Amino acid sequence: MRHFLLLALVFTVLASHAQTPVPVPAKAVARLQNLLRQTQAEVEVGNRSGNLPAETRPQLNKVLVKAAAEFLTLATHNPTREDYFKSLDAGLAQLTPLVVAVQDRQQVAEYFQDILDIVGLSSSEGRLTAFVEGTANRQ
Repeated sequence: MRHFLLLALVFTVLASHAQTPVPVPAKAVARLQNLLRQTQAEVEVGNRSGNLPAETRPQLNKVLVKAAAEFLTLATHNPTREDYFKSLDAGLAQLTPLVVAVQDRQQVAEYFQDILDIVGLSSSEGRLTAFVEGTANRQ
């Protein structure tokens, strides 16, 4: 009986941790708004313009703008890690057919890492690495 109660307690703690809101850094909303404005004009990676393939740029920009807008919306509504990761997964899934070269995938991953850094998440828990390596949909 003790083992059952201990196991139940552990699962309860883990489940509540997954749903705990992530504190949003003070300037995250302003930084996301700035990133969104920049992305609407061109693909931005860190402090430099990306040089992603011109033929995919309009579609790519559309997905990146949508992803940045979703993160901005999430940041203003008490998000959890899972909320951020669902949005990240959705964006990466849309980008997978658009970005096939590894170096281009790396630039996209850097863009999303910038977004994660802005909202205070230091890790994508392997999602960005899987995207860059082309294994995201095979897991």
